[in-house]
Amino acid sequence: MRIDERLVAFFHRPLMSIIAATDACGKPAAGRGIGFHLMEDREGMDVIFSGWQWPGLVAAIAERGKLAVTFVSPADYVSFQIKGSASLRPTEARDVAEADRFIAAAMTELEGLGVPRGVIMPWLCPQEPRVARLRISEIYVQTPGPLAGMLAGAAAG
Repeated sequence: MRIDERLVAFFHRPLMSIIAATDACGKPAAGRGIGFHLMEDREGMDVIFSGWQWPGLVAAIAERGKLAVTFVSPADYVSFQIKGSASLRPTEARDVAEADRFIAAAMTELEGLGVPRGVIMPWLCPQEPRVARLRISEIYVQTPGPLAGMLAGAAAG
């Protein structure tokens, strides 16, 4: 599945993200994302998270190779969930730079909405950044309302 222009525009907003995977026994592992890169072909993305804070995610992605990532705009709760196959890849300098940018944008946005910095900081841990390469198979609208849970393409059509 390919990310359309509407989602590309959405991904330029300050966002928060929740990452979820399950191990081979179906036990869930979840954590918060601290950045991402869209692939040039728009059929994949690299998702950055703290391996130190979320070691269960590292193990579940390595074990099962599946991932779901929900992106939320804190200003208006517009949300999309992206699912697909995933694998871990080595972290590069550009990933650390993207994590810094993502964290700064999220902090500014959330502080502007009245969330104290001390509350936000534990959500956006940059320690031991890890990267999951996600090949997109499904995109769902998760914005609260009548379209929540629909395939993004179906909602647009």
